[in-house]
Amino acid sequence: MTYALVDNSTLTAVERLSGNVLTKSKDSTDTDIVALENYLQAILFYDRIVAVDDYIPKHRDSRIAAFPNIDFLNKGDFNLDLIEQQAKEKADSIRPEIRGGEFVNSDFKKLIELLQTHIVCTWDISSSVYHLTLKGLANGSEEFKKYGNLAASIFSELNDASELGQRTSGNVALVDRYGNPISSGYKVPEARWSNGGKSSGEASNAIKAFVAALVWLANRSVFYSLTARYLQADTFLYPIRQAYQQTYLSQTCNYGFSYAKNIVDHFSTVASEDLVSIHNAGLSVATATTLPMFSAWLAKETGDPSQIVAAAYSIRNNSEFIEAREQIREIRKLFDQSEIASANRKVLKLVTSFNKASNNLRVKYGLNTRQGVPVTKLVHVYNTYAAISALPKVPAYNFKIKLPEFVYNLRKPKGFNAVYRNLTDDLSTVWSLGEARDILGSKVDNDKQSLVYNPKQEKPEFRQTHSQFKSPM
Repeated sequence: MTYALVDNSTLTAVERLSGNVLTKSKDSTDTDIVALENYLQAILFYDRIVAVDDYIPKHRDSRIAAFPNIDFLNKGDFNLDLIEQQAKEKADSIRPEIRGGEFVNSDFKKLIELLQTHIVCTWDISSSVYHLTLKGLANGSEEFKKYGNLAASIFSELNDASELGQRTSGNVALVDRYGNPISSGYKVPEARWSNGGKSSGEASNAIKAFVAALVWLANRSVFYSLTARYLQADTFLYPIRQAYQQTYLSQTCNYGFSYAKNIVDHFSTVASEDLVSIHNAGLSVATATTLPMFSAWLAKETGDPSQIVAAAYSIRNNSEFIEAREQIREIRKLFDQSEIASANRKVLKLVTSFNKASNNLRVKYGLNTRQGVPVTKLVHVYNTYAAISALPKVPAYNFKIKLPEFVYNLRKPKGFNAVYRNLTDDLSTVWSLGEARDILGSKVDNDKQSLVYNPKQEKPEFRQTHSQFKSPM
C-alpha cells in the first residue's frame, strides 16, 4: 500500500478554508489553497492517509472527528519522541544571522532562494530611532503579493508552535554591510536623521518573530521528514514546510542544494513532459506528473469549500483514480525491490500508461480559465536506502504494542520518497483561478483579536539608498 503523511498545519489550512477555524491573516489564504490541493492529491492518489496525533489537547477530539478518513498515530505507540528530539536538536543548532540586510546562514538563505523571493532588512525611522525592519524586495504588486503570502505562511508557524506548547528562540546575530556587529549603542552609518542615526541596536519584534517561526518551521520539516522515512510514507506537508524539507534533504542526503533547486526549476519550465528522471551517481530519481487543480474543479462543482473534501472522497473510487493508485503502488514497489537503474527500465511501461492517465485527468477535471487549464506538478524524488543513510537513525519499532497492520511491513528498510513542489508556481496558478479562487476563499474568516505583521515593500532601486525615513543595513 502507499501512504501519505500529512501534518496538522495542512489540516488546519483545510479547516480555515472551510470556515471552521479563524485565520490570523488572509494573506495566508492562497498558500492554504495550495495546502488543500496537496491534501486532495493525497486523497486521490494514495491508498491511506496518516497523521501524527499531536494536536492541541482541548481540540484533539474535534480534529480527529473532522477528518474521519485519516489514521491518527499516537506518538508514544510509534516511538516518535526520539524523532521529535532529533528534530529539535537540528533546529536548535541553526544560528540565524542577518548580514547587510539578508539572511546568510545556509538553512534560511537556501529556503528563501528556493521560494524565489527576496527578503531584506533596512533601518526605518520611528520616533527618531532607527529600527531594523523586515521587507520584501519587489518591483510590482504581484511580486510583493507573493512575499506577503509567504511571510504570512511563515508567521503562522508561531501559532502552530504555541498550540503544541512549544517556544522557539528568535535570537539572531546582526552584522552591518561593513562587517561590524550590531549591538546596543550602534549608530547607523551615513544616516540622514537624528544626528548620525541612533538605532535601537537590535532586531524589531517582527524580525524576532520571523526568526522564531523559521526555527519552528525547520523543526517540523525535519520531524516529518524523519517520521515519513520511519513509516515509509510520502510527506504532504504545509507548502512552506515542504519547501524547507527540500533544502534539508538536499543537505542530508548528500546530493547538494543544486539538485533540489534544479528539480524545482526544471519542472517549472517543462510543461509537456510527465516524467523527468534526474540521476546523481545512481542514488536518486525524480518524476513529475502534470495534474489539473482538483481544488478548482471541485470548487466549481460544489460551490462550497466546506464540501470539497467530501466531494474528493466521492470521486476517489472513479476508475481513473483506482488505476492511477495501482500504477503508483507498482512504481513504488519496483523502486523498493530493485536498483534504481533496473527499476527505471521496468517502470517505463507503467510510466507511459500513467502519462496517458494524467492527460485524461486534465481533460476530465481541468477547469477552463482565461489563462487555459490551471495545472500543478506532483513531483516525486526517490532515494535508495544508501542515499539516505546520512539521515539520523530512527527508533526501533515497538511491536509489543498493537499497531496498525501496515507497520508490520516496515521491518525491512526501503528507499525514501519525498514530494517536491514549486510553491511560487503553485501560488501563481491559484491567482489565475478567477471565480474558483473566490469560492475557495469565500469562507475564510479573520481572527480579529490576533496581532498581524503588515508586510512592507522595498523597491530594488532604493535598497542601498539613504532617505529621511530609512537607511540600508
